[in-house]
Amino acid sequence: MWISVDRGPGIGYYCAPPAKGVLSHMGRFPKYWKYVTGVLAVTCGAGPAAGQYLPGPYHIEEEFDKEYAMDLVQLSYDRDWDRIWADNDIGVRVAMGSLNVRQWFLNQEVKVAADFTSWFRFLYRYDCYEGLEPLWDERQLNEFELEFGLWRWFKLGLRTEPTFWKRYSDAGFTTKFRYDRGRYVDVGYTAIDFDNNYSFRRSSYDEGYEEMFENSPRRYEVAAAWSFPWGFRLEGEGFWRTPSTKNYTYFYGQQPDWTRRYAERYGSLTAWKTLPANLEAYYRGEANLWEETRRLTDPPTGEAQLEENYDSRLTLGSHGAGLYFQPPGRHRLRVGLQRRHQTRRFDFDDEPFRSYFYDKTELVCHLLWRLRTWRELYLETGYMGEALDVKKTRLASQEVETWRWHENRVPISLEYKFGPNYAFKLASGIDLDERDWGAYLIYDKAYAFVIACF
Repeated sequence: MWISVDRGPGIGYYCAPPAKGVLSHMGRFPKYWKYVTGVLAVTCGAGPAAGQYLPGPYHIEEEFDKEYAMDLVQLSYDRDWDRIWADNDIGVRVAMGSLNVRQWFLNQEVKVAADFTSWFRFLYRYDCYEGLEPLWDERQLNEFELEFGLWRWFKLGLRTEPTFWKRYSDAGFTTKFRYDRGRYVDVGYTAIDFDNNYSFRRSSYDEGYEEMFENSPRRYEVAAAWSFPWGFRLEGEGFWRTPSTKNYTYFYGQQPDWTRRYAERYGSLTAWKTLPANLEAYYRGEANLWEETRRLTDPPTGEAQLEENYDSRLTLGSHGAGLYFQPPGRHRLRVGLQRRHQTRRFDFDDEPFRSYFYDKTELVCHLLWRLRTWRELYLETGYMGEALDVKKTRLASQEVETWRWHENRVPISLEYKFGPNYAFKLASGIDLDERDWGAYLIYDKAYAFVIACF
């Protein structure tokens, strides 16, 4: 299903699933767009764009980048871009930026919808999201769907997400109530890695190991949106991935056998309200829960293996609210406040002194003013600030370590609209915290965005 998970606090309009459309208008794609990809690489790669890190060893890099919450806000798609994306059936969009000297942020999406007949159509969706959030590798999507019209507003979608190794392929179905593009309810079911056990049992090739499910994972999904006549829109989505246990067995003693148990739940709610005086208000909340257990089932071969026996529980929640003010003319103002809260608990069986509970709260505010300067060239700037509060408790000794930071940035972006559905944007920032200035002084990272829909 079209479930967008863990995209940070966000300040944009939520993307609805693609609706009815045809493969057309491909010839309107501007010929000069071939130069855009080169600018993306050169601009975002310039300079170190060094991230700021908290001290101490951690398991998740997102835990110790103290500017990441601001990066997510600046990397989120603009409201207008999200509406372009939601209103078209064919499109591509990319958001990318330098997080630090070693890592990029990448969010790449492609979607295609083609009507073969009045009751049958093909859908394709690709979504590759790479950031510092925990378990972001669970967030990749490369999905094909055949959708059948059953009766008036009711549809059935058969989905598959094939992979080179068949053992990691998913398959499922979605029942859909689609009144129109802005009003729908989807309920889905996905069998995750459905071919895993069969692939290992029936293969004649000896890989030297096998990974077998005791109970295969399933995912139950729901997504809905509804636009009301009084200028109010409500959207929600969520899923439950059932607990599953997988056993990893190595036949020739390359490493110890081990077991992994994993489960996940997610939910989000988004609301938009049109107000008098050219105002539009929004709210978005998200909650995510991961639970993971790892155990060695063979005696460890060395001290390094002891760390494999642990229980982990991670929660990640965010809330964001704000206003858009867009009077007639060339100006637009937006203001927003986002709060991200993350907790993680690690319990190590063999080394209890390493067990800890981690708690982090990030509060980000922004005030951004946009001006249409020349033709379709837009300049946006303003202020962005972040307050970060981190606490790490070592469970054995109850020793508590705390860190607090305040970060300040002046975001700057230039956007050019090549057409109603085509745009390219470059963004950067001015670091207002002298303590963070390095070889590049006030220069604070770079980002690039592309959208093209048909």
